[in-house]
Amino acid sequence: AESPLLPLKVNEQSSLLIPSSARISESRSPHQPQHTTLEGEVHDKTLHQQLPTSTSNECRRRSSLTNCPTSLPIDTENLSGEQNNNNNNEGEFYSHLSSNTPRNKLPHDYQLYPNDTFARLKGKSPKPSIKMQTKVDAVGRITGPWGKWQLRTVLLIFLCKIPSSWFMACIIFTAPAPRHGEFFCKPPNTIGAQNQTAWIKVSHPQKEETEDQEFVIDFCNVFQDAQQHAHHYYNYANSEQEPRVWEKPLHRNSNVIPCTEFQHESSYHSVVTQYDLVCSRDILVSVTQFFHLFGVLTGGVLANQLLKYFSPRNVMLFGMITQIFCGNLTGHVASYELHVFFRCLSAVCCAQMYTAGGQIMADITGGKYKTCVSTLFEQFWSIGVMMLPGVASFWSSWSHLYMAISWPTVILIYLWQWIPDSPRWLIARGRVEDAKKILLQCAEVNGTRYSLPHDIDQQLELQAQTAMEAPPPSGWWSMWKGEKAVRHMVCVHLSWSLYIVVYYGMLLNIRSFSREHLYINTFIAGFSEMMGTFFGLFLILKTTRKWLWTGIFNIIAGCVAYCGWLVPNAGPNPPDLNVGLLMSSAMVSKMAISTTLSILTTCTVELVSDEKKKITSFSTICWARFWLLGAPFIGSTVVFGQLVPQTAFASLAIWGGFCTALISSPRTHPISRPASPATQGSQNIASQFTIIDGMDNKGYIYKPSSNPIYSSSTIKKLTTPQSNLPPQLMPGIWTTKINEDGQPM
Repeated sequence: AESPLLPLKVNEQSSLLIPSSARISESRSPHQPQHTTLEGEVHDKTLHQQLPTSTSNECRRRSSLTNCPTSLPIDTENLSGEQNNNNNNEGEFYSHLSSNTPRNKLPHDYQLYPNDTFARLKGKSPKPSIKMQTKVDAVGRITGPWGKWQLRTVLLIFLCKIPSSWFMACIIFTAPAPRHGEFFCKPPNTIGAQNQTAWIKVSHPQKEETEDQEFVIDFCNVFQDAQQHAHHYYNYANSEQEPRVWEKPLHRNSNVIPCTEFQHESSYHSVVTQYDLVCSRDILVSVTQFFHLFGVLTGGVLANQLLKYFSPRNVMLFGMITQIFCGNLTGHVASYELHVFFRCLSAVCCAQMYTAGGQIMADITGGKYKTCVSTLFEQFWSIGVMMLPGVASFWSSWSHLYMAISWPTVILIYLWQWIPDSPRWLIARGRVEDAKKILLQCAEVNGTRYSLPHDIDQQLELQAQTAMEAPPPSGWWSMWKGEKAVRHMVCVHLSWSLYIVVYYGMLLNIRSFSREHLYINTFIAGFSEMMGTFFGLFLILKTTRKWLWTGIFNIIAGCVAYCGWLVPNAGPNPPDLNVGLLMSSAMVSKMAISTTLSILTTCTVELVSDEKKKITSFSTICWARFWLLGAPFIGSTVVFGQLVPQTAFASLAIWGGFCTALISSPRTHPISRPASPATQGSQNIASQFTIIDGMDNKGYIYKPSSNPIYSSSTIKKLTTPQSNLPPQLMPGIWTTKINEDGQPM
């Protein structure tokens, strides 16, 4: 009699073919349900029929505890094809991918399923469904969730955020608010006035300040007859005859008109002095920022279109090169119109860099590491904001500053050679060989080369075939369908639009908090953003009601920002203390906004299913960037009062807090609790007593059943716990040690 542990020879003429993907093939009884294989994947099971003459021999070879069925269903029409039915269904999976794989497809015999709905159908068997192959992720198995290769790539991509933050926040230093007296109406060339103070007195009217009830010079307007009055003093043929003392006209009933051209006396050459962006033209400073944000919006849309045809790595390189070119031109053009045009193009290039880089990072990381990478991506934005004051302190011209923030991208171009392409993007386009090279490099750096699957080519080809035959992505309307979908989508879209406006608006609003403290205030703003991002990551990883907590945080922080009105404008407090109190009230709200924005960036896609994540992310970001275009103009309301913009931003943050509090989603990473001893014991029993094709079925979930298990020659239920794997190491068993550590058992 044959040993029950040895494989049975069902057919001597046709040997069993073991598939390269190591899938488990088992024979099922008509009364036994199928189970999933290892790795959680569902595979087709090839049902081997036995000839009537071999039924008795097989029953004899079975265990004494396993009852043999009285009769087995036999298909007499397909007896002639039994010799070729032991190929383990290999050709059905890989015949369309490689010419070296078997191509003899096995027709499915539905008569082995008496209760199946297909039992009464006749004709050709249906084509294998592609839906069950959608979970194939060979790339994720090879790269793993994290490693040295991912760390190097992520850090290099993080660096792209630094120049992007420089181009966005450089307006703080390229267009600082002019001090009182740094500009005045330019006198006509025909006058040739040499005494600037005298010209200011005779041409500019005085106005009363509502805050301190003092009279100051109105440098934005001039008297209509200022030129004629100046001619009275300067229009002399002999300069010796000119009056040495300026005399104010006795009756100045002349009308006041706005000045059209200014003369600047500032030590720093800025955009304001270059294009006369003062008085009524001060709004053009906000227009330059508007065009930058418009470039961010169009750059993100353009990047998503380019990624359909070009790899993320190439899109990054294109953005880097064009950003250097456009950035330098932005600071050297003569006209204001060309300045805003090239600033818009620079923003488009920056958006392409970090959009393509974000896709690469999302494709090569997984699990908690993917969450941390997505959240901490904004940290390097904050680092760039903190570095900008140091960069700006070395230059006294806005043109030089644009060169200083453009040329460091050359370093990124040099480091670009160590940034890999997205293997998933390549697989989806059928470029299996290119993806394989990247994955082998990943395994080499991570030290997992020897654990690569031996059928890596077939797995990658299967994933490529699955990706190319996948259904089209979900449409925009699909994300509004589902349980609480409308409420969540409305709240998350409103939250995105409110918080991103406040996030960038409050950063640019520090221009209104004293020009003397501009450098330290910018550094503090970047540091507040960094702290808020860390707190947001804590809420994502450690809490379940992250949306509620961040909403409450913003409501409280918005109320703190209102307290800026309690800070006295002038009094016993020194100016430095007043600025510090105003910055403290604003930065608390800034930190809360950064916390919420990090949660929105990472957890928005948790509100929808997997097939809707891409369209949901694209919709929310485009919606937010559209409303972001109005942020610079909210900051322009500073002409009505220093705290008017801060009050507006605080109100928006409070409304955003109510919106986020209405959002609910499951915990980002559920707490993994250890299994109870009873559960572990049942799983051990299942793995010990179940043998499938000579392998332990570790994915089988033990469910006690009183029905007998009918199995073929390759599935056995034994009387004692047995397995084809080596037993536990014990002294004297499966060891080559001569001297045992303990007493022999």
